[in-house]
Amino acid sequence: MKKDIVYDELLDKIPNKYILTIISGQRAREIGKGATLLTKCSKKDTDIKKAFREIADGKIGYEFGEEEAGE
Repeated sequence: MKKDIVYDELLDKIPNKYILTIISGQRAREIGKGATLLTKCSKKDTDIKKAFREIADGKIGYEFGEEEAGE
């Protein structure tokens, strides 16, 4: 059985809570539309919990492009 997802672990992977919200929401919508899961999840898990598990496992992340970083 997998351990519970802790908010602090997610913030270790994506340190900005606003970006974490956007990334996890986008991924949950993709999963809801039938995207392939990148990590093993329970069938009982909601789409957002599946997205959180992918982030916690390091399968989903983000990076700033030149335009977003202000360069």
